[in-house]
Amino acid sequence: MSELANTTPTTPKWYDDPSHPLYLHHSDQPGMILVAQSLNQENYHIWSHAMLMALTIKNKDGFIDGTVTRPPANSEAETKQWTRCNILVKGWILNTISPKIAESVMYNDTAYELWEELKERFSHTNSVHLFQIEQEIHDCTQEGTSIGEYYTKLKSLWDTRDALCPLPDCGGSAAKKLQEYQQKQRTIQFLMGLNAIYTAARGQILLMEPLPAVNKVYSLIVQDEKQRAVSSQTTGKMPEAAAFAARDNRPQYSHKTNVPRNAHLKCDR
Repeated sequence: MSELANTTPTTPKWYDDPSHPLYLHHSDQPGMILVAQSLNQENYHIWSHAMLMALTIKNKDGFIDGTVTRPPANSEAETKQWTRCNILVKGWILNTISPKIAESVMYNDTAYELWEELKERFSHTNSVHLFQIEQEIHDCTQEGTSIGEYYTKLKSLWDTRDALCPLPDCGGSAAKKLQEYQQKQRTIQFLMGLNAIYTAARGQILLMEPLPAVNKVYSLIVQDEKQRAVSSQTTGKMPEAAAFAARDNRPQYSHKTNVPRNAHLKCDR
């Protein structure tokens, strides 16, 4: 009996362990779209960041960073499972890139090779694209949009610029000062683009020491926007209320105002 127990095949760890990179859930299908935005010639940094997050959630990021490699040839079952996962990750990547780009990279053997080729081709900073983003940031103003729409657009431009040209890696107090400088610049940019009706609120914020982060400033301006909306509604009701008050307080006249008080008296001439 002990010999039979020892010869019973054990279930591979990757079969039922969700934390194992070779584990496949029944919902993991090759036709899945992991990110909404497709890779094109200009959005590699944003696309790769979103794709990396999606693959990390699926516990398949090791297939693109080279940490999950092909198992030894003598591990037949594990090799087959690795091949399935590798093809699946390749399919997920190909599903989120433009058809023309997909045609040029689909014959890479591994997801790692596919990822590295895309990185080598598109990760280099495009100076023209960076110039366009900087120009859009400089020209971004609130104009006819709400505070939320204006901030969302500006925040998207900042994130794109950071992806194209990230801050240099440094530690200690230098990193903290660099981040504080970046936050201060963003706060000033946000305030500069506001409409003229926020001049008073902008002036109060600029007097704060230290200058608040842009997220805090956004919250303060939104409160001011809501307060203005409430005030305008109240002001709009005041003329109507005044009209009702004037109508209620006006003197009441008889319909016979033209009839003499003593109609039976006549004056002799």
